[in-house]
Amino acid sequence: MKKLFVAALMLVTVLSTLGAQAQTKSKLEQDLEDFRTWMNKRVSQGDSITRAEWPVIKQEFRTRTQSLDRNSGQMSEASKQEYGELKTRYNEWEAEKEERYGDPLNRETAAAWERRLAGTNKIGQLKASQLRGTFIRFMENVRAQRTDWSLRDWDYAEHVYLLLSDRKQQVLSQMNNSDKMKVAALQLEFNTLRKSRDAKDRYNQMREQR
Repeated sequence: MKKLFVAALMLVTVLSTLGAQAQTKSKLEQDLEDFRTWMNKRVSQGDSITRAEWPVIKQEFRTRTQSLDRNSGQMSEASKQEYGELKTRYNEWEAEKEERYGDPLNRETAAAWERRLAGTNKIGQLKASQLRGTFIRFMENVRAQRTDWSLRDWDYAEHVYLLLSDRKQQVLSQMNNSDKMKVAALQLEFNTLRKSRDAKDRYNQMREQR
């Protein structure tokens, strides 16, 4: 009877171990699929990625690869090869972006732009009821000042925009529908103005290279 109990216990242990390994592999496969999808999406954005977004993208890469790196030994050979190719592709892409965005935003200058455009350095503490008014103030300042901005100025303006957009997502459930619609319209306007400036700059660069 004792031997039977021990054998049953060993069987349960083996089955539990196999089940845990299967779950780990399944999770790894899903993480790899998510990483592949993320890579394809980001790379396809091309020149639409701006300097202010770049640090966020690098952090996303680190977050998405932590688990994959830690458990890569449990991947199949095919998955290991694909993961290696995806990371190589990312590293080449990052090198290209770093050459373009190698000069990071200055913290003090960024803080000054937050005050200049949004009227506050505490965007992360704004209440849901304050988002609409702050976004309106931000876009009024963008419209009034943008004609004199360099591309570097636009980088700082976008830094402020991203802080406001992040705060919006954090308090979105507390905003009424009218405020949500107004802020969404202002976000669309800002992105249209920014992309228009980027397109103009790329056109001028192409003319200069001819």
